[in-house]
Parts: sequence; structure tokens; C-alpha cells
Amino acid sequence: MSERSTDKTSKKSAADTPVMRQYRDAKAKYPDAALFFRLGDFYELFFEDAVTVARALDLTLTARNKGAADEIPMCGVPYHAASQYIQRLLDQGFKVAICEQMADPATVKGIVPREVVRVVTPALVFDDLGLEASKNSYLVAVEHEPGAGYGVAALDASTGELLAAFAADEGAALAEIARADPREVLLSAGAASLAPAVKAARPRAAVRDDREALTEVAAVSLVDVVIGAGEAARSGCEPLAVIAAARCLRVARACEIDTPLPIRRLVRIETGSTLVLDESTQQHLELVRSMDGSARGALLTQLDATRTAPGARLLRRRLLAPLTDVAAIRRRLDAVEVFVTAPGLRAEVRALLDQVRDVERLAATAVPGRAAPRDLAALRGSLAVLPGLERAIAASKDPAVREALAGGSGELVDTCDALRALLDRALVDEPPIKLADGGVVREGYDAQLDEVRALAQGGQRLIVELEARMREATGVSSLKLRYTRVFGWYIEVTKSNLGKVPKTWRRKQTIATGERYTTDELDDLADKLAHAEVRTSTREAELFGALVDTVGAEHERLAGVAARLAEWDVAAALAEIAHQGDFARPTVDDSSVIEVEDGRHPVVERLAAAGRFVPNDVLLDASARAESGRTRLWLLTGPNMSGKSTFMRQVAIAVVLAQMGSFVPARRAHVGVVDRVLTRVGASDNLSLGESTFMVEMKETANVLARATSRSLVVLDEIGRGTSTYDGLAIAWAVAEYLHDVVRCRALFATHYHELTRFVQDAEHAQNYSVAAREHEGTIVFFHRVELGAASRSYGVACARLAGLPEPVLARARAILDGLETFGEVARGPTGKKKKKQLGLFATDAPAPATHPALDTLRALDCDRLTPLDALNMLASLKRLAETP
Repeated sequence: MSERSTDKTSKKSAADTPVMRQYRDAKAKYPDAALFFRLGDFYELFFEDAVTVARALDLTLTARNKGAADEIPMCGVPYHAASQYIQRLLDQGFKVAICEQMADPATVKGIVPREVVRVVTPALVFDDLGLEASKNSYLVAVEHEPGAGYGVAALDASTGELLAAFAADEGAALAEIARADPREVLLSAGAASLAPAVKAARPRAAVRDDREALTEVAAVSLVDVVIGAGEAARSGCEPLAVIAAARCLRVARACEIDTPLPIRRLVRIETGSTLVLDESTQQHLELVRSMDGSARGALLTQLDATRTAPGARLLRRRLLAPLTDVAAIRRRLDAVEVFVTAPGLRAEVRALLDQVRDVERLAATAVPGRAAPRDLAALRGSLAVLPGLERAIAASKDPAVREALAGGSGELVDTCDALRALLDRALVDEPPIKLADGGVVREGYDAQLDEVRALAQGGQRLIVELEARMREATGVSSLKLRYTRVFGWYIEVTKSNLGKVPKTWRRKQTIATGERYTTDELDDLADKLAHAEVRTSTREAELFGALVDTVGAEHERLAGVAARLAEWDVAAALAEIAHQGDFARPTVDDSSVIEVEDGRHPVVERLAAAGRFVPNDVLLDASARAESGRTRLWLLTGPNMSGKSTFMRQVAIAVVLAQMGSFVPARRAHVGVVDRVLTRVGASDNLSLGESTFMVEMKETANVLARATSRSLVVLDEIGRGTSTYDGLAIAWAVAEYLHDVVRCRALFATHYHELTRFVQDAEHAQNYSVAAREHEGTIVFFHRVELGAASRSYGVACARLAGLPEPVLARARAILDGLETFGEVARGPTGKKKKKQLGLFATDAPAPATHPALDTLRALDCDRLTPLDALNMLASLKRLAETP
């Protein structure tokens, strides 16, 4: 009787059957997870889990004991298709506990034993379906003690990486979280105040409280148990960073029940060794996502010409964590230059890397024993490429090639010959997807498997051969080997030949025509035949499990191979981009200079029509005076759409690229190392936190001023535009003064307040620059060229014309603008009310000559651009103006 029928015939309530008691016991251990409970070929969910999951996955909600008083809501998904359903839940932030049958129901009488074998979360995913090849799947934990700073740790269980950093304050902690771009964030009780900021910045990440206390002693012990004795001390991590790392490990161990974690070591991240790029800067520069949240238009998308998944992940990490150590930056640039100057080597290496699979994650899946046959086959194929890669690089006669690509060890790459040979011997050329499908292990690898496999495939042939040998040995030509379900295999001899039966044969049954016998050899063969398929699958599973264990034992070694290949992949990819885009190798040093000649924005240039992008120069020097032609603060003016924001972004991007170890889109570049890039570009609000556009702008500006140092690069665009003219100008002026006089950093400051251009008169380290534009016959022409000196005007009305505002509105705007610029007041409108004086911050008190708004509007009118409807509307407006006293 099956479990389902047992439950149905039980006289107890539906919730008190043996199976449902199993379910309740399992659910009690994992109350915060959706419990996928295996029942035959389905995973079933019950009670509140069923209601919640059915709504989240759009499943049909049914019930046990439907219509009865003890009805239990339920829903389910097929076992073979569970992966996609589980991943959809993880994408929505759920935790899922997997409760499996621990025995074959066909071999169990009564209730099948069940246990939760695994818990999966948005970061600790179910399988490869939940992973992005080019991005790490980080679980981040944050620890905080008042007055002691923050510990931030990031764990990627799919690769075996565990990173930890100490952050001095909240801003630095948020910057580390932004750098990791996690799928899931655990906040300790002390760090709970970060939740609103984390949720606002990472709306797709699951943010959870982890209030359980964890002492430093317990954290050190956990790290040492999971990774190895003394690991916490060897890492050099600060105590809060170790505690944060231990929080990650504690959650991962609770999810991977009785399963080893593929964590090799705890890596300390020194925050001072990297260029700080906080969340706002990443967004404003569109480093990994464009402003609309998509990858298209992001810098990473344009740079990513990598051929391997580890290479793509490394490129992303380098882009978000450029270096500040000059020697390390130059070593990266050396590797890129090797491939730039050797196009043949670059093409050969990239072609070989194209054959390499994700060695890092393939090795990591072997540690918990989850590697599938095709995973090991993919690993074998990847290892087979290594000798060719080594030969290609070693063939170069230039000693600088080996020096740049071999790293500090002097060895190009560990080719793992023994492991590759083992996988070659053990695995068939094209193994099946699942081990249960059979035919994974190559013939000739194991004699015992060959024997049982031969039995399973050729059992009848062996019976015929044994029958022939027995006939020959006894001389009984009528001897037969037969089989029945009751007696199994036996030897049948007629009565006339009983005298020829050897004494060693054992009589099994007497029949009318003779006797039936058996022998030890026949019994052994019968047993082998009876269990051949089972023994074949069992032995193959044993051998494959041993292979997986061997690969798992080599995890750290394989991770080192993956890291070396990723470095080559990134260097070759950046060289390819440099070759295609005519990038130059930057000079990087500890000076206070940022100088870019004919710099370009790599994304805008690629998306624009060929030859349309206008390059520009910049020279910022924090140590120079204005009269030398070098300044540290550029005050940039010019019309909208002229390219001010693009120019400022491309300067910041050039710094980021140079310090990550990439060539830059310019004719020449010199970058004195920057400790952080701080930006305030574009307008946005934050409705989830109830913040207006102006409040967001002020908060971001406050963050810039609080964190900028003399070695920072600050990019500010149109500060103060979200409030009144007087307030906005005052704030912008004060911010510029603070950057110039107090912070003393290299800065680009764009503004539409032309009064602010007078600021440079008393600022010896600042200079006015503008983006060239001209107005011709009412139409603005953008030259996109940055020139010395302030812009003569804003061209706002001309830009409005390009945007398609109706001509009557434009004509009235021109009339009002003329009045403001000439007399400091607005010409009277059709309401007849005199407008108050505005914007005349530096205007004189000279009396305005007599004028009339109708005449002003007529003079500003462009009749050639009027449509018939516009002309009628304009006539009505002029009539109202003319009637104004």
C-alpha cells in the first residue's frame, strides 16, 4: 500500500497522518523557508507555504481532504522540473528547503524516510540555472559595533571565494556592499540601520536580519573549522571582518547540510589598496548598468570581450575595484601591452581560451559531490587546452612576455597532466547528462565494471557458453540450462544420462523425464545475471564518485589554474578592445596630475555614428597655480546637450580604466593615482524613501564633500538646480569654494549659473572652461569642443526649440528672456500683472525704457516656423497682450 493510499484510508485528521507528521516535523526546523516535500514524482507544499508559493509561481492551489473541515491547502511541481520553479522563488527573495526521500519507495514498506538535505537562498542557489556566468553570486554579511567600524564579508559558494574587509564608517561599508553587488545581504543587529540604504540601492537583493550574536572567539573557531586551522589568523583580517566572514559561513553550513563547502581561504581586502567607487559613482558613470538598469550602454558591456566565464567575472571585479598601487597597475598594463603588441599571440590565445569552460565553478561543484558526468567532461576538455596555451606563450622570443604573463611564480600555468590523464582514462568521450543514465565510465578503466557490464549486456551468451562447456565435460549432448521464476537457473538431464552427472553437482528437483541440478559455477553466474544491472550502476556510481572526490581534492589547484587563465583572458580582451578602439597606454604614477589628450567616452563613441565623436583634452593638476596654465578645478559652462556631462564622465572613466590596468580611449593619458572618484551627475528622486530630486542631490553632494580628499577626483554637474535661483546659486558657489579651498582636490564642476563664472576671479587654482556652441538663424549648433573661458550664454530657448516646443511659447520665452537680461524684470504678460524682479543678482538699478510685451513678442517671433494653428494661437496671444494696459 502506498503512502498516499495509507494517508487516504487513515481515520485520523488529514493533518495527523504519518506523511503529514513528517512534513510538520521538517517544517518546524525551517520555519522561514518554503518546504519542497518530495512525494513520489512531485515536490508538494502544504498549508501557508502552498498558498504563498502558488501565488508567487501562479500554480493551481488545491487541497487534501478537499471540502472537509480539516482541508489542507496544497500545491506541487514535478520533480524533474523543480529547478526552474525553485529559481523563480529565489529570484523573488524566498528561501527554499528541499526535503528528499531517503530511500527508494519500491524497497520500503510503510512510510518512506525523509529529511531536509539542502536549503537554497538567492545567493546560495539550487543549480547552474540560478548563476550568471559573468557575475559572482555573493552572499554578503555586515557586522558593526558602535565606535569600532564595520566588517563586510562576501561569500560565493559557486566559486569558493570568501572575502572580508574592514570599513571605518557607514559610507565605506556601503561602498564595499556596492562593489560586491550581492544577491543577498545579512545584517547583524548592530548593522540593522543600514537596511533602508541597502534596500534602496539594491532593490533586487534579499536583505535579511541575522540577529544571532557571534563572538570573536566563536567566529575564529568557525573559520578555522570550515577552512583550516589557523586560517583566521593567517588572513590578517580585522576582528569585525572575521565575524562577518563567520556569519557567511554559518549560513552556508546551515544550508549545505552535512556537505563540505568549497572554501579555499579567507582573503583580506585592504580598502586602501583600491580606488573607491561608491553606489552613486557606479550609477552616474554607468559602469556595470546604464541609468535605466540595463546592461546595454554600460561600460562593462563595451569592455567585455573575454572568452571565459572566470575572465568575465574578473573583469567586472577589476572595473569595480581599480588599484591604487602604482607598481601593481603597471604590471597589469604590461600584460595588456604584451597582447596589444603581439596580435598573432593575442588571436591564438583567445582562440584557445574560447575552448575553456568555467574551470572555477566546475571544480567547486566537485567539493560537495554535485558534479555531473558532463561537468567532469567539460573540465577534462578545458585541461586539454592548457598545454597548447603554455606552448603558445612560451614560443615567444621576447622575455618580457613570460615576465608579464607568468606572475611572481615564474610558471606560466599548471597543466594538471595527471588529473587530465585520469579523466581521459575514466570517462567516455561523450558522457550522458545524468549518472543514472549509465555509460559514463570508459570500457577498460575498471575490470570489475567491465565484468558486470558484460554480464548485463551479454548474459545469454555466457549461459550458452557455460552450457556448451558442461555438455563437453559430461558427454551429455541433451544437457540444457533452463530458467524459471520459481527455481531460477538449473541444469536439466534426462533419465538415460543420469549416470554421467558429476558427483559435485547438487540435485535441485526431480521431474518425470529426469533430474534438475545446479553447481557453484551456475549459482555464481545466475547471481551475477540477476544483479548485473544493479551492480553495473552501483559500480559505476562508485567509480564516478571517486573521480568527483579526486577533482574535489584538487579544487584549490584548479582554482589557481582558473585564476591564471582569467588574468590572461582579461589582458587579451582589454588588448583587443584597445586595438579596436585605438586606446593608448596611460602613464600612471603618484603625481597629482590628470592629463588626457584627445580623450573620448568609450560607450558614447561606439554608439555614435563613425567619426562623429569629438575628442577633448583635460589637464588637472592639484599642485599648480592658475597662472601656470594648470589648475585643479575646472568650472564648466555651456548649453544643454552640448556634451558637458559626457566630457566629465569620460575623464572619470579614463581614471577608472587606467587604475584597473586598462588602456584608455585617448591619444595620450597621464594619471596621477586617485583614491576615490566621487560624482553627482544627473537628476533623480527616491520615492521609496520619500526624497525629492533636490534632497537626493543634496545628500549626494554632502557625501561627496564628506569623503573627498586631496587625492580624489570630484565630478559635479549642475549643483543647486532643484531649488530657487538664489538658493541654488548660493549652494553651488559655496560647494565650489569648499572643494577649492578646503578639499583641494582635482574637480570638474559644471553649472548653468553664469554668475558662478566670477568665482574663478578670486580662486587661484580654478579656471573657466566651456563647451563651444553657436546659434545660427535661431538654430543652435553644438561643436562639442571644450574651450578655455566661460560660455557667453546658455542657449536654453534654442535647446527648447530643438525639443519641439511650439513657436508661440518660444517667442514669448525669447521676449521674457530679453527683458530679464536687459532690464532685470519680466515683460508683462496677458494677465496684466507686473512680474516681480528675478535673477538680477548682479544687475544695476538703471530704469528700464518704455516697452510693450506685444512688441517684444513680435520681435522675437520666427514667422517661418509657424504652423497655421500656431499662427492663430499667436494672434490670439498678441491680442491679449495688446489689450494689456
